[in-house]
Amino acid sequence: MTSFALEIEPAAQPRLAALLTLGHALAAACPWLANCPTGIAAAASLLALGGLWATLCRVPGARGRLQALRLVPSGCQVRLSGAAEWQPATLTPGTRAWAGLVAIEVRLEGTRAGWLLPRQAVTPDQFRRLKALIRLAC
Repeated sequence: MTSFALEIEPAAQPRLAALLTLGHALAAACPWLANCPTGIAAAASLLALGGLWATLCRVPGARGRLQALRLVPSGCQVRLSGAAEWQPATLTPGTRAWAGLVAIEVRLEGTRAGWLLPRQAVTPDQFRRLKALIRLAC
C-alpha cells in the first residue's frame, strides 16, 4: 500500500480565486437586478459576499489555511500555513473528486479545513493519484 502514499503542496490558484470572486459578485448583484425588495436583496447580497471569504479560504494561496496534505496508508496528515509540523487529520465525507476538480475537506482537532484543487494546482500524476485515493477513502 505504500505506492498509494501521496504528499501534495499545491501552487497558488489566482485564476480560481478570481473566478470565484466574480461568481460571488454576480450572485450579490442578482437580487438587485431582479428588483427584489430592498431587505431581501440586501440580505441575499450580504450572504453572497460573506460566503466569498469562506470560499477564498479554500483556494490554495495566501488566504488558504492548508499548506500541504499527506495521504499515507496509516491515514491523513496536514500542514497548516505558518506551521512546520504535520498534524493528524481525517478526510470527511464532504471530500469529492470530479474530472477537473477535487474538493478536500479535513477535520483536525475540533476544526475543519479544506481545499478546492483544480487539475492545474498539482502535477497530472499527483492529481490522478489524489482522485484515486479519495475515491477509495470516501
